[in-house]
Amino acid sequence: MTDLTAPDPNESPEDPQPIAGASANSPESDASSASTALTGRRRYLVVASAVTILLAAGTSILFLTQRDSPLEEARQACGAGRDDWAMLGDDGRSLTLRSVGKERTGLKLEQLQCYWTELKVPDAVIAEIEGTRALDGRQSGEWEDMSASWTYHPDDGLQMIITLSD
Repeated sequence: MTDLTAPDPNESPEDPQPIAGASANSPESDASSASTALTGRRRYLVVASAVTILLAAGTSILFLTQRDSPLEEARQACGAGRDDWAMLGDDGRSLTLRSVGKERTGLKLEQLQCYWTELKVPDAVIAEIEGTRALDGRQSGEWEDMSASWTYHPDDGLQMIITLSD
């Protein structure tokens, strides 16, 4: 004979259905509050994951935008000799180069050529720089996203200011 009060092994106890009118202290309401707590945890995990992803993306963008300017990179590649021979200014947006002259020390021609190569100064601008005389006063040239102005005197050498365009 079969016991009718014994639970049926084919019934699923994992999926309790709330009974209408059940009291707050009943097992059915406990299951409902556990389900709500589980939903709250899931929501928290989704929000925490989204915040983590946004922070990681923001950090990556920050590192990418804080790279050295081309002028800073050129100074690192070519060296400065002394600080007053190759001076960065305007938060890395300007570079002043001073070369050797008869009466003053400064960057040698090879170092100037290194800067010009690193900064991709066009041959036409380099020809203008090399052809500048003391009587010519301040000269200027532009290329890509940079501009330069310079003066030359045999005693003082070349003084060149290179600026990044906005």
